[in-house]
Amino acid sequence: YQRRVHGDLLIMEAATLNEEEMQSVYNWVDEIPLTRPKKNITRDFSDGVLFAEVVKHFIPKFVEIHNYIPAHSISQKLYNWETLNQKVFKKIAMQVSKSDVDQIVNCIPEAVERVLKVLQNKIKFYLEKPKGSMMESEKKESVSGSGTSPSSKPMPVPFAPSTQALSEKEETIQELRETIEIMELKIKKLEQLAKLKDSKIQTLSNKLSQLGLSQFQFPQVCNSLIN
Repeated sequence: YQRRVHGDLLIMEAATLNEEEMQSVYNWVDEIPLTRPKKNITRDFSDGVLFAEVVKHFIPKFVEIHNYIPAHSISQKLYNWETLNQKVFKKIAMQVSKSDVDQIVNCIPEAVERVLKVLQNKIKFYLEKPKGSMMESEKKESVSGSGTSPSSKPMPVPFAPSTQALSEKEETIQELRETIEIMELKIKKLEQLAKLKDSKIQTLSNKLSQLGLSQFQFPQVCNSLIN
């Protein structure tokens, strides 16, 4: 094996198979109902679609088959394989190396069989795991995909008002402040006028007292003088 690390997974190029191992792979595939007849395994499996069907047969919840389009072009085949690696194989702790993918999409003999053997072992291992560890594995996979820790809970997204709403609120607050300032100035002005009026009344009252006018005449004289 040539080993490389990709994230938490160890990528290994599939090992060469002997004749007995090759035959066991053929027998295993023959037992799986596939949508295409298996005429030439090298070509039939090259676009990754039948690999997706194999996984779906054993672990249906891992595969959405509509994600995989039958293809003859290298680019579409590579897209299918990239999708398999990211969305399916990762869940069973498997990653197909770039070298193996390149060989499969280019229909190099025995490349498909070698990767099918790896897939067979990974599926068997996954299905034989206790249910608890399977659920934990899926939980970790879900967590790693969402970017959160297993113990963390999704936090509600706070409401974020728009820039326009904030601008309108600020304008309203500023208008209220200006209104308050104007009212305070008016109150001060009225207080000054009231004091001035009291002062005038007091002055006139003193003058009337000096003239010897009676208090009954005082209101009438004051009003006439003020007006």
